[in-house]
Formats: sequence, C-alpha cells, structure tokens
Amino acid sequence: MFLTKGLHLQVVALVLGLSCLLLLSVWRQSSGRGKLPPGPTPLPIIGNILQMDVKDISKSLTKVSMLYDPLVACKE
Repeated sequence: MFLTKGLHLQVVALVLGLSCLLLLSVWRQSSGRGKLPPGPTPLPIIGNILQMDVKDISKSLTKVSMLYDPLVACKE
C-alpha cells in the first residue's frame, strides 16, 4: 500500500468523523420536521425518557407543557 500506517489511520478517522457529522446533521434536520405538535427533541432510540421523571410522569409532562404548549409530542 502506498499510504503509511499512521496516514492510513488518519484518513480512516477523518472519514468516520465526517460521516458522523453528516448523520448528525441529517438527524437534526429531520427531527424538527413533520406534523407533530411542538415538544422536546427526542434522542435516537431512547426518545425523551431522559427528560422525564419516571417516578412522577404527570409532573414532568406538566413542566414540558408549560415550556412548549398544552399539546406536546414525546416519544419513548
């Protein structure tokens, strides 16, 4: 191979980093669109579970509704 091992690893790291940035950009653009009511942006796979207090869901949803609107969209 014409690339040295150190340069090869740098190229692989650069390609992986750019791919991650591209996927993050596409995810952020697509998560804000749609016909859902306003609400907190969900994370991939886990949704909004980290933003909710599982011991008192009604209190968490009340807080979210005060921030966004009485009608909100949350994903689990």
